[in-house]
Amino acid sequence: MMSTSNRYIIYFGIWVVLIQILRTGAFPRDSDSSENEDKCQLQENYLNLVARLHPQNETIPFGSWVDNYEIVHLECSNGDPVEAKESLNCQNGEWIGTFPTCDQYCDAESLLGLSTFHMCINNDTTVRECQRVEINSEIVIGCNIGYEGFANDSPRMRCTSDGKFTDKRPTCNIDCGVPRRNAALTLGQLAVEHSEAPWQVAVYQKTDKVNYKFVCGGSIISPSVIVTAAHCFWDVVVEDKMHIGFFQVAAGKYYRDYDMTKDPTAQTADVAEIVIPDRYENNGLRAGFRKDTDNFLGDIAVVKLKKPFIFNDNISAVCLNLKPIGELDVPNNQDGAVVAYGSTGENIFRRLPMKSLSYQTCQLKDRFASLANDKFCLQNEDEATLCRGDAGGGFVTYNSVTKRHELLGIISYTRFRNAECVREGILLATNVNYMSDEVVQKMEQFKQEDKALF
Repeated sequence: MMSTSNRYIIYFGIWVVLIQILRTGAFPRDSDSSENEDKCQLQENYLNLVARLHPQNETIPFGSWVDNYEIVHLECSNGDPVEAKESLNCQNGEWIGTFPTCDQYCDAESLLGLSTFHMCINNDTTVRECQRVEINSEIVIGCNIGYEGFANDSPRMRCTSDGKFTDKRPTCNIDCGVPRRNAALTLGQLAVEHSEAPWQVAVYQKTDKVNYKFVCGGSIISPSVIVTAAHCFWDVVVEDKMHIGFFQVAAGKYYRDYDMTKDPTAQTADVAEIVIPDRYENNGLRAGFRKDTDNFLGDIAVVKLKKPFIFNDNISAVCLNLKPIGELDVPNNQDGAVVAYGSTGENIFRRLPMKSLSYQTCQLKDRFASLANDKFCLQNEDEATLCRGDAGGGFVTYNSVTKRHELLGIISYTRFRNAECVREGILLATNVNYMSDEVVQKMEQFKQEDKALF
């Protein structure tokens, strides 16, 4: 049994040790405190900053510890210049320098698309297409020219304090077949503004490294999708499709020739892909270019452009509504028009009124005895003049129910003989409703690719 004196000796020793610890501050440290001694911590409450460790330039998260004497570079996450010193130095557990602050706003890039525009409203100030959306600003989304979808109920959203919008930007749909001027396309052969047939394009072929030659017309059905004639891209010598690099498409062209100084608001785009039906290439259609036949089966092509046209008053799409099999054929005497560049010295944009002749009516004419089953004919009204190169353009009719213009046929063939322009009584057109399945599938694919840009 321990004596009383021994117990006192032990207690005295414990007190001596405790007093020594208190004097020296030698309490045991937890592992975290020991590990982070003399380090500096990036606090987590600094919003909108990005920290990069020098010299590695690697991004480090806020809340992490930085070794003694390390340097950290700071920048605003939105790309703005910082308002204070851009670098901090850790010295013995303390930051030398001041943490900068960054303005916060929402990124207007997410508001950009082909089909919409945006208005920024902040403190009763309205700015169209603002580059920087301030916190609490209200955003009003509208449809660009050539698109529709919101009517009088424009979607609204707000830029919140965390730099995000309350909603995702909505998109609009193509507003097809609507001239930007109120004009009927069947009122005689007149020079017209491009806004009266904004879907019409001109297809040019490179004749050398510098010059382009007008070879065909075409119709816009989506910002980067054109419907035209297959023979525009066919090389009759080698009996094959020409390379896409030989072609360029122009929209908003008032003058026929390529000189863009005459049409400063016109837009041009190179060709990314040309889709021609297999039956055009493989069933002897090459014989369709012989003088003894007017067949031209499958003379229709879909062209994908490398960049989309930006719709405006002079450039937008025509409607293309493919009909069910029971409604494929075009009847007699359907009013419509084609747009061409005429025979005047200026070769300017002109409207040519036409009436349709059904397949059966047209086939009864001796010259069209071998008419392909995807064709119908057009009868010129008022002796309208058509010129070489106007093939590929669209025969467009007005739908009184939908109040829109629809693409019904593609000009395929006319007898030019040795003349550059003729007052041809009968034109041959390809019925768009007979577009082959493979061409329709590619066209729908191209339209979906465009829609992703809306």
